[in-house]
Amino acid sequence: MQVSAKKEVSNNLLKELAIRDVSELIRDSLITEILCKISDFSEEVTHFEEKYGKSFAEFNKEYEANEEDFEKYDDLMAWEFAQQGKQYWEIKLEEAKRVL
Repeated sequence: MQVSAKKEVSNNLLKELAIRDVSELIRDSLITEILCKISDFSEEVTHFEEKYGKSFAEFNKEYEANEEDFEKYDDLMAWEFAQQGKQYWEIKLEEAKRVL
């Protein structure tokens, strides 16, 4: 397929999908990917909140006050990672909305 034919097909598809141009497509795609990351991390945070019936801060404080428990330590690390990942991608989402 020639370059001009590819461009025409691409432009027609963009119009059919109500996308103004390629930059809008890229913006929407990036924001969608970021929202998926936030959703994945949020699900993990919710899992631990439901499992332990408390917030991360409460669980961490309780963990620090008790004897070492390897299972709880693993959950603590995974929960903390999920919290940090969620916060990171929320910041990236705001950045993307500002500049894209």
